[in-house]
Amino acid sequence: MSSVDGWGALWRWPLYSPRRFFSCLAVLLALVATSNMILGGGGSLPPADRTAAVPSQTPTPTPTDTATPSEETPFPAESGLPGLGTESEATPTISPRPPAKDGPQKASATALAFTQAWADHNRPAAQWLAGVSRYADPEFAAQLQSTDPRNVPASKVTGAPHPVAVYFASASVEVPTDAGTVVIELVSDGRTWRVVDIHPKR
Repeated sequence: MSSVDGWGALWRWPLYSPRRFFSCLAVLLALVATSNMILGGGGSLPPADRTAAVPSQTPTPTPTDTATPSEETPFPAESGLPGLGTESEATPTISPRPPAKDGPQKASATALAFTQAWADHNRPAAQWLAGVSRYADPEFAAQLQSTDPRNVPASKVTGAPHPVAVYFASASVEVPTDAGTVVIELVSDGRTWRVVDIHPKR
């Protein structure tokens, strides 16, 4: 009976004054609210975190056959844009100006006279240089100054000159010698032919 009386006195204690009653009520409400927060929340994520944890359901766009601007069909060749011209056309070949009527004859005569002077190396170097310079272009004549006439392989011309190619301002003439055929290269200013080179026939 003492335990029952003890519990009864405990429950009646808050009723002895309004202050005790409201204090106990406040404590009880606080305990109930705390219990709801612990049991009701269950350690779940806040609404914002729940949203972040849920994978996005937005469908990923898949590639389509629609061409992007960079994949569009190139401009046609006839568009005239730089680098997209029409099929390349062959550049016309410009033929050299034909020679004068007496061009081959004069070029051959100059080539023959030069070769004869060049092969005549059994004389003083100054005379040999004067003989070849008479038919040579000034630049080529300056180069011949360093030539020792004794090193010239030929000693005479053995046949008639043969014009290989003759144009208005240039010509190639072959001249046979006792050391082999040489090729004389010439240029013309429209009046006079001058030798610019000599080399063995290849």
